[in-house]
Amino acid sequence: MPGIYVMAGLTIVATGLLGITALRSWMQSGHRSLWLILAGLPLSFIVNRFIKIPALESVAAWTGVPLQLHPDTPLWFIGLIWLNAPIFEEAIKILPAILFMRRRLLGEASQALSSGLALGIGFGLGEAAYLAHGIAQSSAYNQLPWYMFTGFASERLIVTFAHGLMTSLAVLGLHYGKGNALLGYMTAIGLHAMINLGPILLALKLVPSTIASIESYLAILVAFIVFQNVRRRIATISGVVPQEVVYFER
Repeated sequence: MPGIYVMAGLTIVATGLLGITALRSWMQSGHRSLWLILAGLPLSFIVNRFIKIPALESVAAWTGVPLQLHPDTPLWFIGLIWLNAPIFEEAIKILPAILFMRRRLLGEASQALSSGLALGIGFGLGEAAYLAHGIAQSSAYNQLPWYMFTGFASERLIVTFAHGLMTSLAVLGLHYGKGNALLGYMTAIGLHAMINLGPILLALKLVPSTIASIESYLAILVAFIVFQNVRRRIATISGVVPQEVVYFER
């Protein structure tokens, strides 16, 4: 068995447990949203296999532009690749909430926020499995032992929570309705695009890998700060004092 499968399994289990813990501690209604983690699991496979990749391949075949980023890639095609994931992934992550727009999912702002958090976490877990399968197909990686993929584990853990943060804001927009639904979706797209900017610049050889990673993690920090501010504002409006979460202890 390729080592990436072992590490992916450990990563998915550990991240899933942490995600469940975060839902229950951050959100007063988090326990009611746990089942949505399962709803989010297949969405990464679906959007990659049937939407994102076919869309880029079709445009590349039609225009004759190689489907790889390099310094000579046209700017419009760079933008297309950059926004491909944010637009399509943020749309499919909120699809279950749109299909099941029941009061238990979107009736309260806090419930909508926790529903989006669960859907995003589920998407991130499924994405880890999807990426692991792709890595296992590469002869350069499928012979490596599992402990060589610690970078994969740490990156997937952080990105999975980032998916949850972004989707929570988009689903919250659905709760408020009208223009707020579009605003929530566009906010998720914007944060997602910020997170993906580092890897795009790295692929174009414009920044070193260290700078690319710092940019992405700073964008994730911004997403977390936005989420926490929204969560606290909702708690204040509803009259519920949010629990203080201790992240570090001496």
